Parts: sequence; C-alpha cells; structure tokens
Amino acid sequence: MDGHEWIKTRLAHIGTHALLKMLLVDNFIHADMHPGNILVRKKASRGGLFKTKKPHIVFLDVGMTAELSKNDRENLLDFFKAVALRDGRTAAERTLKLSRKQNCPNPEAFIEEVEEAFKFWGTAEGDLVHPADCMHELLEKVRRHRVNIDGNVCTVMVTTLVLEGWQRKLDPGYDVMHTLQTMVLKTDWAKSLSYTVDGLMAP
Repeated sequence: MDGHEWIKTRLAHIGTHALLKMLLVDNFIHADMHPGNILVRKKASRGGLFKTKKPHIVFLDVGMTAELSKNDRENLLDFFKAVALRDGRTAAERTLKLSRKQNCPNPEAFIEEVEEAFKFWGTAEGDLVHPADCMHELLEKVRRHRVNIDGNVCTVMVTTLVLEGWQRKLDPGYDVMHTLQTMVLKTDWAKSLSYTVDGLMAP
C-alpha cells in the first residue's frame, strides 16, 4: 500500500461511515473488524452492481456481532456526546451506567479522576493528545477502578478503537473519533446517515 494515497484516504472515509451506520442506524455491529476480515475491491466487476472507479470495502466473517439494548445504546451515545463536549463528569457517569450490575467500589473517585483528565485534555497541552489515546487512557481508568461494562458495549468500544487504529495507518490525518463525535452531536443523526452507496464514498 505504499503510495496510492487517494485509495487509502477513501478507505479511511468509507470504513468510518460503515461503522457509523452499523452503530447508529442498524444497531448491528461487526465485532471482529481486524484487517484480515476486510477486503478491498478496487475495480467494479463487469456487469456488477457498482458502476464506479472508487474502491469498495467487503467485510468478512460476521460470526462475532453485537447488538445493544435501547438503554445501552442511549448511554453509549450520551457517552460519546460527553466526550465530544469534553464533559468529563457526564462521560464518567454514563460509563458507570454501561452495566446493569455496577460493582465499582468507589464511583465518586472514578468520576473525579475522569473529570480531572478531561480538564487536562481541554488545555493547550492536552489538546495535542490524540482522541483515540484519550479513549485508551479512559479505558485504563475503567480497569483500575474496576468499573463494570457489559460485554456487548465493551465489544462496540473495542471495535471502534480497532477501526481507529487501521484508519490512522491508512490516513494519519483522518480522525475517526472526531467524525463519530460530530455525528452523535447532530440533532437527527439517523437522517444524516441515510444509507446510499454514493453516500459512503469519499468525496
């Protein structure tokens, strides 16, 4: 993949919107989206459905999938909104609601630590930290404070981070977390992600 920058940029865009559609519109998420389960089709097949020179992504092996309950979905979306707004307290409170059986021994300590981290990320120095690295640090705080997160929710969060990892390699300038945050802040995100083949293609 050395060179071919136009293809890599398009793939970063297409992959992000595919995840957003799975998460925000379909509520049916491919939970094993590592590069070995992804094919890239560079040319349309003769007589095929897609009449375009733009690349297409083919997802394989949907043996691992995740669906979220209405409550989990609302909490996860509110979590991403809080991250977008740099609202550490709300992000921590929503994280604590991502399990039906929350056994965190000291929820207030977790909330305060997350709030402090968000305050740092809001400074000029903290703004240099990549959003995905902030997510990794937040999940480390989840582990250290023994915050429970239900399996399907955790799967979605990890899938988002896996996607972000290979998107960053394809196009270091493309910020999947920013795109996700922008979408969840829209008043009518479902309408904004109405699914057409052309809508998923990079400009």
